[in-house]
Amino acid sequence: MINSKWSSNLKGKDKENLDSAVKNSSMLLDRLTEIVQQQIQTLECPTKADYESSSWAYKQADRNGQLRAYKDILTLTDRKGKTSG
Repeated sequence: MINSKWSSNLKGKDKENLDSAVKNSSMLLDRLTEIVQQQIQTLECPTKADYESSSWAYKQADRNGQLRAYKDILTLTDRKGKTSG
């Protein structure tokens, strides 16, 4: 089962072709999932230096935005029907 966002706004043969391509890309999707999970782990572990900066709140806001985007990617790469991350 793939996320419906992959084929949203597509119809007929285009939808079928894309669904098939995504389903047949398991190695690529699995590798992308691993890379994204590594990025998430890095972002979830801020350093002490991050908080010593006077702009730490802006850095944290940026980090939160990156985490949200990475988690959105994980929902697209998840073929088991559950949200990863």
